[in-house]
Amino acid sequence: MPKLSIIFPTRERADTLFHTIRTLVNQDYQDCEFLVSDNASNDNTKEVVASFSDSRIRYINTGKRVSMSDNWEFALRNVRGNFVTYIGDDDGFIPGAITKAMQLMEKYNSHALIWNKIEYCWPEHTDEDMQNWFAMKSLDGMLYQYDGRDCLRKVMAFRRGYAWLPCLYNGIVHMSLLNKVIEASPNHVFFNSISPDVYSGIVLSMVVGKYLVSNYPFSVNGASRHSNGTSFTRASAADADSPFGKFMSEVNREYDSRVKMGPTTSICTMGEYLLATKYLPNYDFPRPNWKRYVHSLIKNAKRSPVPDAILASAVHTVKSVGLQITVPQHLAPKKNSVDSLGLHKNTFTFKAPVEMVKNIYDACQLVTGM
Repeated sequence: MPKLSIIFPTRERADTLFHTIRTLVNQDYQDCEFLVSDNASNDNTKEVVASFSDSRIRYINTGKRVSMSDNWEFALRNVRGNFVTYIGDDDGFIPGAITKAMQLMEKYNSHALIWNKIEYCWPEHTDEDMQNWFAMKSLDGMLYQYDGRDCLRKVMAFRRGYAWLPCLYNGIVHMSLLNKVIEASPNHVFFNSISPDVYSGIVLSMVVGKYLVSNYPFSVNGASRHSNGTSFTRASAADADSPFGKFMSEVNREYDSRVKMGPTTSICTMGEYLLATKYLPNYDFPRPNWKRYVHSLIKNAKRSPVPDAILASAVHTVKSVGLQITVPQHLAPKKNSVDSLGLHKNTFTFKAPVEMVKNIYDACQLVTGM
């Protein structure tokens, strides 16, 4: 039995998946499996996976098209490792990252570790100004210990982002914690979610106790033309041909009626939190701060390329909850800017030459020595 299962949920992204797998077979950590969970792709995904001879790779297929959460659940039911992490099919791990991460967890006898990932936009990113753009926070390697419930209280007060929670995406978690959530769920499903990465952080916060938070960036989060996250912040569910539109067409759960879907992670945080309280009724979740939630939507709208969709969600919640908050009727779209390259508020941003960085593998190689 391998110690770690690294899961790649994928669907018809063979072009980026190839380079993601390259970052994994380049890892020197051997006690693991690379589990590719193919959501019934119609492209050459299976052939791309088979082109690698690494014995750590294992391929599974859902057999039919399912939602993202159901694909994540399908993969989870097939893991063989004691620890689990998920990685996007356009993301990558930097060289030596897995060994370093597992050594940290063993040294501190920890059941969960998360980290500050590096952000990278592929050369074919939909926003031309963002192509080959990098953003990285402190690389000092500092290590902290957080308390899961305390962090969740701050997240649901909208004073901290969900990425600080013990998520399975850009995080490694022991299977015993996931099994606790599965056993507590009446339907014995872990991912009772629409956005599985956000949901995992919320529910695992309730069972993890203390967990490690590292400033060392073990992985690079890639935003490609396929990315749901990139599409989500720029489109609406009505754009059926966008990655986000396709994602929404396959969703088989609904958010609480007080939450209207819109292009910002604050909405996902509240929506997934309310799903968690529904599917884990015996957990004593902290109460959300609805007033601060609406104010976070207004703040997010001011920085968004599609602000009116976020404002519409804020108005919906104000009416549904009965809050006395004035929401702006309209805001001008905010274009992503790369003018402020360099060091700003502990984040270093730069653009790499396309002849140097052409994919996520190149991106991971570039940042190794930084």
